[in-house]
Amino acid sequence: MTVHSERRTLPFAQEQIFDLVADVERYPDFLPLWQAARSRRSEQDNDLYITDQTLQLGVVQKTFRTETRLQRPDQILVTSTDALFDEFMIKWLLEALPEHSCRVDFSLRCKAASPFLRPIFEVVLGSAAQSIVSAFERRALALYSR
Repeated sequence: MTVHSERRTLPFAQEQIFDLVADVERYPDFLPLWQAARSRRSEQDNDLYITDQTLQLGVVQKTFRTETRLQRPDQILVTSTDALFDEFMIKWLLEALPEHSCRVDFSLRCKAASPFLRPIFEVVLGSAAQSIVSAFERRALALYSR
């Protein structure tokens, strides 16, 4: 199982980081592994959307569906019940700090359902998980530091 968590303080407002994380369709523009993402809002719940995402894991490309629950401006929870996973959860907790900065608590738990894919997920996704928050920080710098 791939498990990663980290806490970081970023020099951006909580709302800016929330909006950046919530914009899943832009992930392929700056996140390693993400090849495609297409989202649609739930018709019953404006704070929920469904996304079909494609990851490139070495030579293996996999598409799966996630549900993203928004709790503006404090939390974003991404889960999947896709058959690709025994478990999939990404959680972002955001806390506003003085001087337009934000504390980010990021956690990821992922276990591939297929015994064949487990080692690939553990190596490739495990390595990428360590750089996800840094990728968001670089993206925030590019978008908000003008």
